[in-house]
Amino acid sequence: MLKGADKRGKKGQLELSFTMIFSIIIIIAIIGTAFYVITYFLNLSRCTDVGLFYSDLQKRVDKAWASEKAQETFTGKLPSGIKEVCFGNLNQSNVAEYKEEYELFRRYFNLNKNTFLFPPARACDINLAYYSLNHAQMPEFFCTPAKDGTVSFKLSKTSFDALVKVIR
Repeated sequence: MLKGADKRGKKGQLELSFTMIFSIIIIIAIIGTAFYVITYFLNLSRCTDVGLFYSDLQKRVDKAWASEKAQETFTGKLPSGIKEVCFGNLNQSNVAEYKEEYELFRRYFNLNKNTFLFPPARACDINLAYYSLNHAQMPEFFCTPAKDGTVSFKLSKTSFDALVKVIR
C-alpha cells in the first residue's frame, strides 16, 4: 500500500509543478506587456512634447511676423535627451562652432528645413528631428543648448524686416 501512495504523491507533485510553471509564465507575460504599454505611452509623450514645441514656436514667430516690431525671448519645453536646438540654413558656410551638428544635419536631412533637434534620435521620430519654421530667418547657423528640458532664444523683428530673426 505504501508503494501506491508514493505514486499518487509524485503524480500530485507533478501537476502542482506544472501549474506553478504555467502561473509564472502568465505573470511574466503580464509584466512584459505592462512594460511595453508604459514605454509606448512615454514615447507618445515625447512625440507630443516635440510637436507642441514646434507649434508654440511657430505661433510666436507668426505673432511677431504680423506685428510691426518684436523683441522677445522664446522659452520652449523639450523632452529629456534633447541637448540642443539648432537653427539655420544647411547651405550656409562658416559654421566652425557647430561643425559636428551641421555636418550631421547636412548629411541626413532635407536642405529646405531650418530648425533641428540634436541628437536627432532622441526626438521620438526621425521626422520630428527637423522642422521648417515659416516667416523666420536665421542670420547664421547656431545651436542653443537645452537645460533641464527647456530651451531659450530670441525672436526679433524691426519695422524694416520682412521676416522674424531667430538669434542666440
